[in-house]
Amino acid sequence: MPDSLVVKKVNAIHGDLSYSPAKKISLFKQLQERLFRSHYPKNAAYALLVHRLGDAFDKAGDPEKAVFYTREAVMVNSSGAPDTDPSFLVNSYFNLGVFYKRLHLLKEAHHYFTRCIATGSRFPDKYFIVFMAFEQQAYAWYQTGDYQEAVQAADEGLRFAAITGDQNARAALLAQRAQAAGELSHFETAEADVNMAIALLEKSGNDPVHLATCYSVYAAILSKSHKPDLAIRYYQKAFALNKANGNLEQSARDLQDMGCVYADVLRQGKQALACYAQGIELATAVGDVYQLSALYANIGVVHGYAKDYTQALKYYQKALNTLPINFNNTSLSVNPDVQQLKLVANDYFMVTILSNKGAALLQRYKQLQKREDLLLSLATFELADQSLDFMRWKQSASESKLVWRQNTREMYAHCLEVCYQLKAVDKAYYFLEKSRAVLLNDQLNQTVAESLLPEKERSKEKQLRIKAGILSGQLLVNSSKGADYARAKEKWLNAQQQWENYIAALERKYTAYYRYKYDRSVYPYAGVSSKMGKDKSTFVSYFRGQKIIYALMVSGQKQRLLKINYPDYEQQSRSLMALCASPALLNQNFTAYRKLAFRLYTNLFKSLAVPTARVVVSQDGHFIPFEVLVSDTGAAAVAYLARKHAFSYVPAFRVLMKKQQEFVASGDFLGIAPLNYASGSGLSDLRGSDLSLRKIAALFKGPLLLTGAQATKAAFLKNADKHALVQLYAHADASSYDTPDVNIQQLREPVLYLADAPVRLSEIQKLQFKHTQLVLLSACNTGIGRQASGEGVFSMARGFMAAGVPASIASLWQVDDQVTYKLTESFYAHLREGLPKDVALNTAKLDLIGDEGRMHTLPYYWAAAILVGDAAPLPPADHKNLYSWIAGSLLIAVSMLFFWLKRKK
Repeated sequence: MPDSLVVKKVNAIHGDLSYSPAKKISLFKQLQERLFRSHYPKNAAYALLVHRLGDAFDKAGDPEKAVFYTREAVMVNSSGAPDTDPSFLVNSYFNLGVFYKRLHLLKEAHHYFTRCIATGSRFPDKYFIVFMAFEQQAYAWYQTGDYQEAVQAADEGLRFAAITGDQNARAALLAQRAQAAGELSHFETAEADVNMAIALLEKSGNDPVHLATCYSVYAAILSKSHKPDLAIRYYQKAFALNKANGNLEQSARDLQDMGCVYADVLRQGKQALACYAQGIELATAVGDVYQLSALYANIGVVHGYAKDYTQALKYYQKALNTLPINFNNTSLSVNPDVQQLKLVANDYFMVTILSNKGAALLQRYKQLQKREDLLLSLATFELADQSLDFMRWKQSASESKLVWRQNTREMYAHCLEVCYQLKAVDKAYYFLEKSRAVLLNDQLNQTVAESLLPEKERSKEKQLRIKAGILSGQLLVNSSKGADYARAKEKWLNAQQQWENYIAALERKYTAYYRYKYDRSVYPYAGVSSKMGKDKSTFVSYFRGQKIIYALMVSGQKQRLLKINYPDYEQQSRSLMALCASPALLNQNFTAYRKLAFRLYTNLFKSLAVPTARVVVSQDGHFIPFEVLVSDTGAAAVAYLARKHAFSYVPAFRVLMKKQQEFVASGDFLGIAPLNYASGSGLSDLRGSDLSLRKIAALFKGPLLLTGAQATKAAFLKNADKHALVQLYAHADASSYDTPDVNIQQLREPVLYLADAPVRLSEIQKLQFKHTQLVLLSACNTGIGRQASGEGVFSMARGFMAAGVPASIASLWQVDDQVTYKLTESFYAHLREGLPKDVALNTAKLDLIGDEGRMHTLPYYWAAAILVGDAAPLPPADHKNLYSWIAGSLLIAVSMLFFWLKRKK
């Protein structure tokens, strides 16, 4: 068969609008069979056939086969063989990017969009696909909450549009940049961009789909920038245009968004309900059960605003009944079971409805004081939390997880309020742990789990998981009442069962892998109390709501759950940190500092009545070093908490209790100090750091010191994970982008500057520190980074923890070099005496406070260094050190007694 005839047949099948996707697949497969029988070569015509076959499978809701056939098209056209068409790779790369994006495999999606752009830039007739790739890439970053990356992707596309003069493409990319800028609170930029996009599209008049999208984007920006009346007007324009073009699904979403402005911003319930009622008609007409469920849930929100919680609960129950999960029970006291939760294709949807139901039950309890509402609320929140776990297992990208982590903050605040009302301290501990550091916990689990499972098994598990995810996604594109939906559901159930059976087999065969990868439990509450008793320590955990802070204290004998009204915490904690980081400000405002530190102590710590000298703190919100808090403003000597307590910090208790590999390091101590930096780098030389390293190295056997030009990035990456202790004297940075809104924190990825090149946080997280017990980062700003709600600070210290290092000491601000050397040397000396890491660091701080001349009493000098992670003492190196270890143990006891006596005074 001639190539031209093959191409003609493929284009005829592809272009026939009367054919269903299934019909097209059948015809394409028949044509492929004919070509196989005739030994037809794999050339450009054949690549076109399998590319179109992949597209048909995508339209049929089978992205797995869509990927398979499209990748075959790529292999043919990239082979370099005669009669292939490299330009058509642009089409295939774009489709693969879209397919992988739908599968939530964002790394692969961005890879193929990037290849599409790079390849398509060489072929003018493919520019239109290049622009679509830019748009898709920007939107993918936007969906995962990486708004700065979305802006940058749109910027690159706009530069290309300026070169080619494509105004429609320019408009689409302006809209993408606008919605990302709106999320960053760059409202002026966002409005200017979307207005320009609207003007371009209204002038051309040939792209109503993008124009309607621009109206909707502009409406969302207007709503966020407190212009609700204008937002309503543009949602109306988007709705009218979508309806006129027959896009009823998007019309229903426009009505829902419009209703949310009426309900959430203007608090005009009647108008909101009218929008939702009209949206229900459209969603019913097109059979979109998820949109229908969302509309019912939003009606419940309106009734909740009116404090009619029973009516709100009825609509939340109706939203659950509408989902295609075979849940038909209308009783408000009944929730779907776990198996029904697994049937939902959009887990976040389920989380939102269950969370709303739990919150309404809590509010009805406060209204009617019926304890059964409180108990049902707790059970509902536990189910919502379980749905979050299902979603976590399905998603592989940290950026996606971070978006829903931030969006579930209110749910966990309600969970803790229920626990507070029930006086259920153990449940409060559970929700506190589940509310935070999930990304870090998953990274640690992945680090350990991958070392416990053979590559073949890992690959098979991933394939089964992806297949189940693919088929789950198909349920969203089929009507819940049609035959296609029934077939898709059966295929999904089979795939889900295969995956679950395989996981169950892994649980039996690879118990440790299962525990790290899939076990959703937190570290047992009884175990916390037991460990704290054994360590003579106390665990304190905080959760920050909008105005309320929940505080949990657990020691060996006592536990306490407090609800603290503290609306000024963020502002006061930031003020405290600003004072501590500047010796000049501290000297000028020391009285104000003492009052502020005492206020924070009174609100956050005093009422907990912590019974031990050692304290493990899990913070939420803006980080502060508790050592600098002041317990008495009238004392002659400043009553720093460091005089009474030794503090360490953890993102979550379960992170602290992750079992590490046995430490079999090739060396005890690795010291790194670049000493000098290139002129023009803006980095000051670290004179004397090599001398300090030598003093510290003398305390250990077989130290390796990399100083000056030897302190390279390659040398660090090669040696860092081979030593028990790693000491870094280097500069670091996590400085911020400028933003018009001071409440928006956009920080660069933390970097560590070595002699020849910087090491980035993401590079450290890729390492596996199987032998390292402690990394000490004697560099400025190694403890700061991007603050993420429920996750803590994405700092250099966190990077080491994610890579498996159980403990690190980081700096919260830049401190004088000589003072840093002195504190670090003192810490190691006390550590070698056998003290726990927290006590050794605190003792070094007290040494500095009380040094000769009392030159370093200000917190600026001694409080920047904080211990993050495991505070246990170093294990004895060998049996020869048994007596030293015993002496160290005695010293620990004496130190604890000293702290206790100081507290009693």
